[in-house]
Amino acid sequence: MQFPEGFVKKYEAILGDEARAFLASFDDEAVSAFRINPLKEIQVSFSDAIPNTPWGYYGKVSGKSPEHVTGLVYSQEPAAQMVAQVAQPKPGMKVLDLAAAPGGKSTQLASYLAGDGLLVSNEISSKRSKILVENMERFGATNVVVTNESADRLAKVFKGYFDLIVLDAPCSGEGMFRKHLTLWIIGVSNIQANVLTCSVKF
Repeated sequence: MQFPEGFVKKYEAILGDEARAFLASFDDEAVSAFRINPLKEIQVSFSDAIPNTPWGYYGKVSGKSPEHVTGLVYSQEPAAQMVAQVAQPKPGMKVLDLAAAPGGKSTQLASYLAGDGLLVSNEISSKRSKILVENMERFGATNVVVTNESADRLAKVFKGYFDLIVLDAPCSGEGMFRKHLTLWIIGVSNIQANVLTCSVKF
């Protein structure tokens, strides 16, 4: 894959000697995966489990399949599953997912809570928050509140409230380049533009 000069220099500066291996990974085939839903009474058996994950499996699941439509599984790549796995909230905790749409992290966080505690899934985009609501309902999580607010407003209402805050911040979308080469132009233009600073304290 031919990279724009700015993209290569950016990751050489960030990764140093590891940049070559990172850039070479874009030539590898994209890895698809999904998670089973431990909140559902009915379970489906799959092979090819992702090592060291409680619910992850390699493979593709159609968005029109009965398993997906009924919330038995959630399609999510292995790397995306790492966020909630690292956070790994305990049942009974009060958790905030600050940038939650479309729901991958929130459904996984809800899996760890197992119906005990509270998950506030927030999405600042009203359009994306509707998708978030649909996915949380499909997943069957009952201890979740979906909000459509700014971080500043949430901080005023929930000051000192949460045990855990998860923020998988919006990015440039560079990870999608391997799947959709047409995103190169959009992604490269966002390399400099997408700088997120978080100064809100809860």
